[in-house]
Amino acid sequence: MRDGYITVIDRHFAGGDEEPGCGELRTACRIGAKDGAIIIEYTEILDGENDCRCVITLTEKRVTMIRSGVFRTTIIFENRKRNSCAYHTPYGEILIGVYTNALFSDMSESGGTLNLAYTLDNSGDLISENELKISVELKED
Repeated sequence: MRDGYITVIDRHFAGGDEEPGCGELRTACRIGAKDGAIIIEYTEILDGENDCRCVITLTEKRVTMIRSGVFRTTIIFENRKRNSCAYHTPYGEILIGVYTNALFSDMSESGGTLNLAYTLDNSGDLISENELKISVELKED
């Protein structure tokens, strides 16, 4: 695993919003390859007590995002497929459907980009439309 920096840009439209909600995170990460997959690990600092460790695993046809901490889940993104995931919160568990509209990656163990467009639903009712842009660059030695 090598040290780097990850930038995560999130845009989401929810409940008929005219303007998207946006978020951006830039933090340290570790990136490497194992068994033909690219693995990225980083920590989201939420409030100092409820930090979230994230592990993204990219293979040729699938992206898996595992979030641990108070808000934990495992999300699987596969182009033009719907997968379900349990989203655990301090208030209980929610079952969410994830439909991946588009998935593009040129990520390697030296860094790169990952772009996802997907929808989230609960029992078939649309929750939000989302775009996630992730880029990783290695730290200078």
